[in-house]
Amino acid sequence: MSTYLKFERSLVNHETTPEESARIWDSILFYNYLQVAMQGPRQAGTPEQYRAAAEPFFSIMDKYQPDLLVVWGVRLWNALPGERWEDGPKKKVDGYEIQNGYYRLSNGKKVRAICVYHPSVGYSWDYWYRAIME
Repeated sequence: MSTYLKFERSLVNHETTPEESARIWDSILFYNYLQVAMQGPRQAGTPEQYRAAAEPFFSIMDKYQPDLLVVWGVRLWNALPGERWEDGPKKKVDGYEIQNGYYRLSNGKKVRAICVYHPSVGYSWDYWYRAIME
């Protein structure tokens, strides 16, 4: 099952039709955090590449004012910038803690952030639907 299909299903908790899929992707902003292409799957950027991505990330967040940031993958979650960050309340789904918190935008708005496993592998869309809704 494709990465994108699994993710979109985790937003609605059911198998999606092509029409519903189009509506979902037309209603969200998808953003690659690193500003460079990786050479293949399952590769990580360098510490310098992660640091260089922080300014464009905040620029996009400030421009589009999202309500929720869903971060694909623990590796990226752990490399996100610490500035403008506030830890979120402890949340558990099925006994597993859901990493979450808030980024503060330049206008003071708080954007909820949640970490999900990367949808390319080991991703249960029904579980992550419950986590996102929590």
